[in-house]
Amino acid sequence: MNLKVILVMIGVAAITATSFGQRFGGMMGGPGGGNPSMLLRRDDVKKDLALTDDQKAKLQEMQDGMRQKFMDAFQNAGEDQEARQKAMAAIMKDVTDQVNKILTADQQKRLKEISVQLGGNAAVLQPDVQKDLALTDEQKAKIKDLNDRQQAANREIFQKVQSGDIQREDVGDLMQKNTKVLNEEIGKVLTQAQKDKLKDMGGKPFTATDQPRGFGGGGGGGGR
Repeated sequence: MNLKVILVMIGVAAITATSFGQRFGGMMGGPGGGNPSMLLRRDDVKKDLALTDDQKAKLQEMQDGMRQKFMDAFQNAGEDQEARQKAMAAIMKDVTDQVNKILTADQQKRLKEISVQLGGNAAVLQPDVQKDLALTDEQKAKIKDLNDRQQAANREIFQKVQSGDIQREDVGDLMQKNTKVLNEEIGKVLTQAQKDKLKDMGGKPFTATDQPRGFGGGGGGGGR
């Protein structure tokens, strides 16, 4: 796998993790859901959390090291999709552990609230949210199937980027469309009581002013 292909894959992964990382359940989060820590690239999130200069510096140092880790993971996994997902999951777990050492307990709680707000119905792809909402096994299975379909649709986008059928700058909009469909379909799986609780879990309103950015670059959608 040459460097150009790896960089394209990282770019697509970053866009997936941020545009869908805001609506949680992206490639980097794996089948079980996305990672709220990805939102810490956004200035509006940093402002809402009232991060100190020291915290910002530590987060920047951590984020600067992500690109090489992504490159190594993609290169080592080759064309093995399962190995790639496992590698991404391991990296994101490490990110979460590092972030939790930097943020206070209150900031961690608020970050989760923001992720729920921006995630909409797709926030239920996060295992802890599924637990909080007491999803049934049947609901979890349906949601996993919907997520798997969304993942397949995003992989198809990546394949078209590789083949030159679509341009990289169009990836964000296409993935946002897939995410919108996923949110709508998940909404059909949840009960009204679960939807109400999910809304409450979002906490006080978050005002989104930034466009998302990935660890490796790329764009994506804003909040709802």
